[in-house]
Amino acid sequence: MKQIKGGLSILIAVMLLLSSCIGVQADITLHPNGSGTMVLEYRFSRMLESLGKLDGNERWPPVPVGKADFERTQERVPGLRLVSFSSKDDEKDRYHQVKLEFADPAVLVRFLDATGQRASLVQEQGKYRLTLTFTEGMDKPDPDLLALLEAVSAGYVLQVNLSFPGEGSLRVYDREGSFLDTLPGMVLVPQGKQVSFAAPLGSVLTHNRGMNMEIGW
Repeated sequence: MKQIKGGLSILIAVMLLLSSCIGVQADITLHPNGSGTMVLEYRFSRMLESLGKLDGNERWPPVPVGKADFERTQERVPGLRLVSFSSKDDEKDRYHQVKLEFADPAVLVRFLDATGQRASLVQEQGKYRLTLTFTEGMDKPDPDLLALLEAVSAGYVLQVNLSFPGEGSLRVYDREGSFLDTLPGMVLVPQGKQVSFAAPLGSVLTHNRGMNMEIGW
């Protein structure tokens, strides 16, 4: 059995930790040879930019996921290629869309995780199991904090879609290993050549037992 742990921060988890005013959709397609593509669409409140400018740090956006960041990531992660990057604004949010190509699942993990603590990939007998930790939960959540998180994350969604060359699976569970089948607003397609997960960001952030995702193919 081979276990691979990797190299750049889990993009989704980092954004969740930096601010709850963010919506994320990740579409991942895996090919029979192990290579694949990832289309990442994310939007965040333009208030974040204003916060970053209060102390004179206009050059350093509060959410470090601009085109230059992806270009630097491409240089640091062999086997990763930035295909395209685009942005647009509306009155409330800034939208980015990024398309990446990766040479194999291990490259995808090195992109997703810098610390080796929030993403891991296990390969055994030709099968892969990718585990992501989105939140670890709070043992004694403060009611005021929970209310604030729910308020500022209203209208934002976390969505993950995956397409496999064969049959795949997706499971969402808490830190105790219990399946999260009662997460408010969750939509889950757990089995097939295409699997998906979607939930309001507030439901993810405020779940007191944390949230993990296990993807198998």
